[in-house]
Amino acid sequence: MRNRRIVTCSNIFKSIRALAAYLFLLCFTLLLIAKISSTTYLSWWWIFLPLWVSHGVVARGRFSLPAPMPPHDRHWAPCHSVIAAPLFVAFEVLLCTYLSIHTSTGDSILSMKIVFIPLLFLEAVILVDNFRMCRALMPREEESMSDDAIWETLPHFWVAVSMVFFVAGTTFTLLKLDGVIHSLGWWDLFINFGIAEGFAFLVCTKWTNPTIHREEDRPVHQARQDSVGESSTISDDSRDEAEGLCSLENLGGHFLKILVIAFQVLLCMKLEGTPSQAKSMPLLLLFSPVLVIQGLAVIFSALKFMDNYMLLQSSRNNSTSRELFPYFNKIHAIFDFLDHGSRLLGWWSIDESCQEERSRLWEADTSGYETFSGLSPQVVKKMPKKDLAEEVWRLQEALKEQTEITKYQQDEFQRLQNEKVLCRVCFERDIGVVLLPCRHHVLCSFCSKKCKTCPLCRKSILERMPVYDV
Repeated sequence: MRNRRIVTCSNIFKSIRALAAYLFLLCFTLLLIAKISSTTYLSWWWIFLPLWVSHGVVARGRFSLPAPMPPHDRHWAPCHSVIAAPLFVAFEVLLCTYLSIHTSTGDSILSMKIVFIPLLFLEAVILVDNFRMCRALMPREEESMSDDAIWETLPHFWVAVSMVFFVAGTTFTLLKLDGVIHSLGWWDLFINFGIAEGFAFLVCTKWTNPTIHREEDRPVHQARQDSVGESSTISDDSRDEAEGLCSLENLGGHFLKILVIAFQVLLCMKLEGTPSQAKSMPLLLLFSPVLVIQGLAVIFSALKFMDNYMLLQSSRNNSTSRELFPYFNKIHAIFDFLDHGSRLLGWWSIDESCQEERSRLWEADTSGYETFSGLSPQVVKKMPKKDLAEEVWRLQEALKEQTEITKYQQDEFQRLQNEKVLCRVCFERDIGVVLLPCRHHVLCSFCSKKCKTCPLCRKSILERMPVYDV
């Protein structure tokens, strides 16, 4: 059964941010349709303004502004996850400038190649970063390739392959728009981007890689409280347990993927003119998949906000907390992919749990924080209160991080201890058999009867000796 949710102002602000971001995206799409169909004569800068406001809302919810200096920040994020928003904004600003000049003069002094530089640079950074992670996760020469290592490396390999096709597709699109290549059709570009999206969808799909969604193997970084007087228990709306191999969230993700592909197919049909009637396709029909996605996002974000608000009011009135829309929570879980999809850049580098940074700190025998940078007590006493408060805040964050690391290490130690006493095949019964002639002590008596070869060295099992006979 699902536990009762405790809602605070933090959840209300989160719901408002999500609703505002989706509303601005929907406004941008509607203004873009009106501009292309010559219904409105607004400047391109006004058309792109809601999109940039949406970027600002998402960035304010994801990153702390201003951000603390690393490695003392609240969260270590991958490189490309941090630079994605600035590069996207740079691409949109250059595109808006190009369209504005081209609309007013009929010929643009800004080359299309310059417009696509930020986008190509972002794809190149993602490609290099994931190849780097693939190389770092590969076992050394004396180590064997385990299943866990394969599952951990596969997402980075998939994204690296996806980025190769994305870079090729973006380059060919640039050359086609610039008039350099005429023989390449829009359907050829659609196939290229389709292959790239296929590999990217593999990373988003839960059942392909349990390592991506394995919450118990890494510490959870909770969001900070927005005010001192709020309740310390803050529920995360995306913490619902998965139901089987494919939860409602993943089903919703597949539904949205179909809509994205449908929009691309309609766009290629209109640009290529196949069939011939597609040239006169209405813009509302062309953008209908995008409008469906954004409309659903706005509706369910509004419902989630109302649900959280009513729960907060009922909890303050000391009444029984009862969800206003119990069925909408299930439906909202289907479209949680809209929120999780915004973290696709984060999934493209699965080191968000700061394992790489922690390994460097572990080798350096340091916690990543040195109080007051080794200053003497006399100097510390003369420091301004603002600097002292900042140091205290950083110390609290470092202590919190160390607590999470300690808990993670204890859980990992307990897991390793269980692996030493539990059968390496079923992980249910105690190890009770020594395999001969390899002398490995890894199986229970039940599993040893079913195995013909040792699961570690793959040598044939000639004799099974109970552990109390050794």
